[in-house]
Parts: sequence; structure tokens; C-alpha cells
Amino acid sequence: RYARLLGVPFMEGATKATERHHILSHFRLNPAVNAVVLSRVGDTALDIPEASVIIQVSGLFGSRRQEAQRLGRILRPKPASLRNVAAVFYSLVSIDTEEVGYSFGRQQWLRDQGFAYRVIEAAEVIGHYRRAQPPGRAGL
Repeated sequence: RYARLLGVPFMEGATKATERHHILSHFRLNPAVNAVVLSRVGDTALDIPEASVIIQVSGLFGSRRQEAQRLGRILRPKPASLRNVAAVFYSLVSIDTEEVGYSFGRQQWLRDQGFAYRVIEAAEVIGHYRRAQPPGRAGL
């Protein structure tokens, strides 16, 4: 659903290996493809150093280990063209849901590891995404 709203590819466990390769190749090489939505398939064995932003959609009740793996995806050494790009990790959590408690636990873990974070509203995330779109690129 989020991939449709953003107009970007979606990769999940049921996505065939050839399609995964195709999606990731386009993400790495095609400047018009600046985002990919991933399910938990993105938790392990996925090397995407070109990624500088991850938007984690909560509701998956992820563990701190999963949070660390996702965070590690964008903290890997970047290609020369992205050396000065800041890594940003968004975690979307719906207010008044059970996920809020899990989110607080993951935030505490991040603090304990020395990471800085802040809580922001969805409108700010959407605004950031819109500003990052190349001219003529369809977005939200």
C-alpha cells in the first residue's frame, strides 16, 4: 500500500529472486528510482549502501535486533557520490496502538547505544520526501 502511494517498487518475501535483483539494480543505477519499500525481507542479507533513508513502518512489532539490522543498512560506508549525505531512519508508529510500547523499547535501546533521535509528526516526513523529489518525479 505504501509503495503504491509513493509510486515506488515493493519487495517482500514472495518477490522472486530475479525481480529482487531487478528492483535493487534499478535502485542502485537509475536516478529516477530513489526509493524501495521493503517488508521484513530487508532485515537480513541485503546490501544497499546507496540507501541514505529508511522509513520503517511499524506494526511489525520488531525487536531491537531487527531495529539494529535496519539501522545498519543506512550506516554502511557509502559510495563516493554519497559520502556527505546524512543517514536518516524514520519509524512510523500509529498513536494509541500496541506498537507504541514496542517503539518506546526500541527508542530506549537507541539511546543506550548513543544514537540521537527525535519524534516528529508524519506531515514533516512527507514534506521531506516531497522536497527530495527530482523535478518532474511523481510523488505523493
